[in-house]
Amino acid sequence: MSTDYLTPDEVASQLQVSRQVVYNWINDGRLRAVKAGRTLRIPHYALDAFLQPVHAGDISTGGIEPEGALPVERFTFAAQAVADAANNEVRRRQQTQCEVEHVLWALMQPADGIVQQVFGRLGIDSQQVVQQLDQALAKLPSDSTFQHSPHMLAISAGVVSVLQKAEELASELPDLQIDASHIFLAICEDADGVSAQILHSFGVTPERLRVVLIDIHATHPAAAPQAPTHRSTDWEQRVEQQLTRIETELAAIRSMLARNNGSES
Repeated sequence: MSTDYLTPDEVASQLQVSRQVVYNWINDGRLRAVKAGRTLRIPHYALDAFLQPVHAGDISTGGIEPEGALPVERFTFAAQAVADAANNEVRRRQQTQCEVEHVLWALMQPADGIVQQVFGRLGIDSQQVVQQLDQALAKLPSDSTFQHSPHMLAISAGVVSVLQKAEELASELPDLQIDASHIFLAICEDADGVSAQILHSFGVTPERLRVVLIDIHATHPAAAPQAPTHRSTDWEQRVEQQLTRIETELAAIRSMLARNNGSES
């Protein structure tokens, strides 16, 4: 009796995941494969056994691992509040998944939040930004009959990308949490995103935003995170290194802005 086999690339294509994900499944023992010379092959029956149907309660009890799982445990209270507000806005608008525009909308809600502070320093009328953002949100797919899971909300690939970028920004200091400012900067740096284009149209570019955020944090420094006693020296060294790097970048940015202003005049 013959058995059909698939390559890892073919499995990845069928399931719309990366080849590395398929290799991870094989290495973890979740997906059975056989070795053919120096290559791997996945029997069709092994793939069928791997693709088990989802049963009621699997997701809510943790039986299913969400794709692109996010490090929520590293979110500050402000960042968690943004996630909750974006979630609520998706449901209020009866839309099918959370997009970056929902996240930016949520970031703009606190009157004393980081976005409003930035807008204030740049002299931007936040209501004009809200108007453009509302127009973008109104264009997103909606379905009044769609039933969201009470336990989780679908998020777009754009949101996953933005939050991964925010995690990278926060990880420049490993012990620091992911804050609303990291998410805001990550959105602004997403050059192809609708939200970033709205921000850029009002003059909120990544370069200007970094300068303003540094000034805000210098004026209102956040409390240092509590680190274990035996690592306090290492943490202090990382903070000093990061502050030195920030000061160097800030000086370079200010010099660049001064040159640009000089060339324009």
